[in-house]
Formats: sequence, C-alpha cells, structure tokens
Amino acid sequence: MDFLMLYQRSFLAGLLTAVATALMGVHVVFRRMAFFGDAIAHVAFAAAAIGVTIGVSSFLSAVVLAVVASLILAKLSRRNISEDVSVGVLFSLTMAIGVILFSLVKRQRNLMSYLFGDILTVTDADMVYLSTVTASVIVYNLLFKDALVQFTFDEDFTKLMRPKIDLVYQLFLMVLAITVVIGVRTVGVILVSAFLIIPAATASIGAKDYRKVFLFAPVLSSISVVVGLLLSLYMDVPPGALIVVVQGAMFFTTIALRR
Repeated sequence: MDFLMLYQRSFLAGLLTAVATALMGVHVVFRRMAFFGDAIAHVAFAAAAIGVTIGVSSFLSAVVLAVVASLILAKLSRRNISEDVSVGVLFSLTMAIGVILFSLVKRQRNLMSYLFGDILTVTDADMVYLSTVTASVIVYNLLFKDALVQFTFDEDFTKLMRPKIDLVYQLFLMVLAITVVIGVRTVGVILVSAFLIIPAATASIGAKDYRKVFLFAPVLSSISVVVGLLLSLYMDVPPGALIVVVQGAMFFTTIALRR
C-alpha cells in the first residue's frame, strides 16, 4: 500500500512538473532561450546550497535568488552584453559556488539530489509548491501568452500596441525562474532543461498554429512522465532519466514523421 501511495504521489508530482515546464518551455523555445533555463537551474542549485549552509529553506532561497538572477540577466541583455556571455558566466559561477558549499557542509547526498532530482521522494510541502507554481503558470499563460508571443516575433510593434509589455516580460522571467526551481526539485539541475525544451520543441514541429503548441506540449510532457515512471517500475532505473529518454524518442519520431 505504501509503495502504491509513493508512486501515486510521484505520478502527480511528475504531471504537475510536466505541465508547468512545458507551458513555460513553449515561450523558451519561441524566444530561443534554452541556455537561459539552464542558467537559472544552476542558480537554483547554488541558492539551495546557500540555504542548506545557513539553515534556511532551500526552496525559498532558490526562488528568491533565481528570480533576482533572471531579472539581472534581462538587464544585462539590454546593455550590449551578449546574452550568451552573461548566461555562460552565471552558469559556471553558480555551479562552482554550489559544489563548494555542499562540500563545505558535508552534504554530498544533497548535492546528488539537486543534480539529478528524485521524483520518488517528494514531500507534502513539495506537492503544495508544485500545485501553486503550476496553477500560477496556467493563469499567467491564460492572461498573457498571446501578448508574449507577439512580443517574441515583433518586439517593436508590440511595444507600440502594448506599452506595458516590458512588465509582462519581466513577470515571465520571474515565473520561468520559479518554474525551473520547482523542476529542479523533482528532476534535478541536469534534466530540468529537457523538460523545458523537448516537449515544447516537439509540439512546435508538429503543430502549425502556435496556440496548439501550448496544448500539445503539456500533453506530450505528461505522457512522457507516465511512460517513464511505468518503465522505471520494471527496469529499476531512475525515472527522471527515463522520462527524458521518452521525450527524446517523441522528438525524433515527430521529425521522422514530418519527412
């Protein structure tokens, strides 16, 4: 009974993560921000290490620093500093800080958990965070997805028609940062970018209307979670890695079918 309850919670956690990351991933793919998501994941890793070191909630510390970092990256990109350069610096620096801090406090077990995640160990608090973040992502996309897509493809015109679009974009960065943080908890720093990119990229290949991409991406991601968790039951392999393999198989199958 306990075993079944464990997997029921893991399925729900995986589905919530799939929906949140896939919806935000559509914007990431459209704006070609894949490296940005990776950088925020590494910021979350360093922030969690800081939380463990000073004895505060690693989730809350990760949320705060990830949001701040996302806004800093947005500012740097508007000051003639290449986004690739600023993201690359942040990516490397935060990873190094995280490894050092986890080593200093002798928490190598925590280090592995944050790097690769463990969807089978989600807690009641994690479920509350996941539910809240997923609901926020859905509400954000219902309200602003069209405006943000327009901003992506025609920035000047959108600024003219929607004077407050910069606020919408900054809110997007904050929601994206929080989504990545919660994704790190379930699938880890290494794999969270796959949840952001692969389902959205697959959906964008298969759908002609961008609105359908917002529907197909979370569906594909959810299917990959269910299949990956079921396979992990039989193969005794970490579910996060299997889920990403299923996502990759969907991506290449879609490309092959389009030909």
